Amino acid sequence: MVTQHNDDGEADRRIGRRVRALRLRRGLGLRACAELCGRTEEWLRQVERGEQRLDKLSTLVTLARVLGVRDLGLIAEDRLGGMTCSLAEGGRVRHEAVPALRQVLSTPVFPAQPAGDLSVEVDRLRRRLAMAWSAWHRSVRPYTALGVVAPGLLRDALGVHRAAQPPERRATWTVLAEVFQLAQRFLYCVGEPEPAARAADRAMVAAEETEDPVLLAASAWTSTMAALGRGQAGEACEIATAAAEHLRPACETSEAALSVWGSLQLFTAIAYAKNRQAADAWRHWDLACRAATALGPAHHNPLTMFGAANVAVYAVAIEVETGRSAVAVDRAKAVDVSTIPSSNRRAQHLIDLARGHAHRRDPEQALACLRLSERHSTETIVFSPVARQTISELIEKQRRPSPSLLDLAVRARVIA
Repeated sequence: MVTQHNDDGEADRRIGRRVRALRLRRGLGLRACAELCGRTEEWLRQVERGEQRLDKLSTLVTLARVLGVRDLGLIAEDRLGGMTCSLAEGGRVRHEAVPALRQVLSTPVFPAQPAGDLSVEVDRLRRRLAMAWSAWHRSVRPYTALGVVAPGLLRDALGVHRAAQPPERRATWTVLAEVFQLAQRFLYCVGEPEPAARAADRAMVAAEETEDPVLLAASAWTSTMAALGRGQAGEACEIATAAAEHLRPACETSEAALSVWGSLQLFTAIAYAKNRQAADAWRHWDLACRAATALGPAHHNPLTMFGAANVAVYAVAIEVETGRSAVAVDRAKAVDVSTIPSSNRRAQHLIDLARGHAHRRDPEQALACLRLSERHSTETIVFSPVARQTISELIEKQRRPSPSLLDLAVRARVIA
């Protein structure tokens, strides 16, 4: 019962924040808005603080009309069950491709007719996989780019694998592991930790069948990401450390191995940073930096984005996570965002930087970084809990948030 009460209180506070942001965006003062609603100024103040529940349809309709809102879900999606909204429980935005991927992950693939030419089918899957990754890295709407193709690609990869004869399945296990890695990345980035963990586990199982140490370590990298997505920093450290140790011998002769090894070091570093263990975080960051230097400035791992530029942006993220926002801002000055070949990664770096500016009580620079992030990827900011939280905090801490901030909040669905 206490949990339910707390959940209701948080829902009321979220609704109140939306009402306040929509009122300010409309250019209405507290008293004027209350009068137009036929209510007292104190009543509206309590609504915006989450102390007064909006539980009557007539009240919602009146308030919506005053605020110029045609969809009641823009105000009270928590109370209306997300009606005409695409928001999940707790205010998360849910991507429309998630149900289709969940279905593929949950539905067994029954034996099919043997493939006519297995090598042709596998090559076709690999071309589709390469195109999907290219779209992910280059598109200003990377989540849509993957969401359109990921369910069908995963379904077809499973079908080809099931149609192959057991002696031929080494090739299908490999491509299946890589497609599960792609599915995991999409699910993680759209804020779906449970199916993301399932996809990561299945990537690991497929990789184990190939006995390829680099592919196995790359799948462990996706499992580490899934653990971070669940807030399990300790578990993430354990997975990444074990995988890196297993891969170490191959790093002397394989650039691919060294690249994945460096990626694991970065995840270990950020996991330690999230636990406020700065010394350990920087120790692993330094190992990653050495690996990136050895691989050269032009190297970029297509799965993990490991390379010199990514190492630099992780340094900014570590500073923010460990409470050194001023140093993070200084470090960011040396980062050339244009050298990061992934629109999503560029956008995420700018969100981290916005968070640093917000911690330094510099709302103008925080907003500038968030808007620049949106230019690189219009979707990363929508699905990033950090971005949405930063926008909410900027609104709450300003007596009169700027129109540009309120417009961004609407686009990011913080108040919708």
